[in-house]
Amino acid sequence: MKATELAKYIVSFFDHKGDLITNKKLQKLIYYVEAWNLVFLNSIYDEKIEAWVHGPVVREVYNEYKKFGYSQIIQDYSKDSSASKELRKLEKALDINEDKRELIETVLEKYGAMSSFQLELLVHQEQPWLEAREGLGPTDKCNKYISRNTMKKYYSNLIHAKEKEEKTS
Repeated sequence: MKATELAKYIVSFFDHKGDLITNKKLQKLIYYVEAWNLVFLNSIYDEKIEAWVHGPVVREVYNEYKKFGYSQIIQDYSKDSSASKELRKLEKALDINEDKRELIETVLEKYGAMSSFQLELLVHQEQPWLEAREGLGPTDKCNKYISRNTMKKYYSNLIHAKEKEEKTS
């Protein structure tokens, strides 16, 4: 699927829950959905992820929603539709099977509870973003790509570290 299609799904998911989402937060959630899909399933979209100042960005998604700035994204639904109907329609259109839906929703529940600023601080501590921005200052512009191999390795290692910790406690 395209990252812009995943973005529509995520916006509909939050609309359905009665929650708001901004482009900044959407970017982080798209990143984390991809990261955990790399660990447990496989890549969910092909677009490159850039290491911008405020965190990972998929440029195509950014361009789609940049008109909202830092305000909430308003999704327009047809007259006879709703966030819930749009979500189910997108699941079918994007061929989101049960495993993929569960993984996406688990990521959205976990990371979606955080503010865009909290997500930004989190990703700024993680290897994939740090590696892509190596040698740059905190406010330097950057359009270097975040490596999916690094993402998969980093987030897989988080799982293994947690499992190891649980065994020793």
